[in-house]
Amino acid sequence: MSSDPVSSREQFNAQASQYAASAVHRHGPSLPVLLDYAAPLPQDRALDVATGTGNTAHALAPFVASVVGLDLADLMLDHARRRAQEDRQTNVRFVVGSAETIPFPDAAFTLVTSRHAPHHFLNLDRFLAEAHRVLEPGGRLVVADQISPTPAVQAWMDPYQTLRDPSHHAQRTVEAWRALAEAAGFVWTQDTLVPYRLDFAWWTAQSGCPPETVQRLRAHADALGEAERQAAGLEYDAGGLLVAHIEQMLVVRLEKR
Repeated sequence: MSSDPVSSREQFNAQASQYAASAVHRHGPSLPVLLDYAAPLPQDRALDVATGTGNTAHALAPFVASVVGLDLADLMLDHARRRAQEDRQTNVRFVVGSAETIPFPDAAFTLVTSRHAPHHFLNLDRFLAEAHRVLEPGGRLVVADQISPTPAVQAWMDPYQTLRDPSHHAQRTVEAWRALAEAAGFVWTQDTLVPYRLDFAWWTAQSGCPPETVQRLRAHADALGEAERQAAGLEYDAGGLLVAHIEQMLVVRLEKR
């Protein structure tokens, strides 16, 4: 999912089965919002970037002419292809490739999506430029990704996320997203935040964290003061044990004019 050809491929291939089975990724609340913003049409040629096990590509398939799912992790794509066969989706195909060097010609698509992935991209500006390039005029890019509410929270959150998943790169603010999107030539037309409550035990198991990493994550969180914990969306039980956090997902529609 990341544009890093080593750490991302290894991380997601190692956890491919967990992601394929994950209800959060397959049915999470950002997906219907993304589909609403995308407003898929029967004539659309869609590209889902960093598709993983293909959840967004599969969701788009019934509504568009064709969908390509792009990802670096070939074992994740194996799950995506298997599901397409099981669901008898004949207008979907999956291709190994990078979000920062999309292997398709200019104006090849009318719709590009990317869900729960851009925080892994080393160079978000390159992804946005590539998405702009492969869209035809009038096309749209719809993204769903986790954000930090403030730069101060991001300064704490990025090490926390990277400790849990080494392929994490940056959990940007909405303002940073807007600046990069507009610099790439997109018009920012519609956005909202979709909250996810992520159970700490599930969240760490999903990325294969060993016990020592779980303890380091707890220590990293426990060092925060009460106000900082609230800003970071951390939840503790009555005994003072970290049990969950609230992840705000930005869903945004960008258009190429």
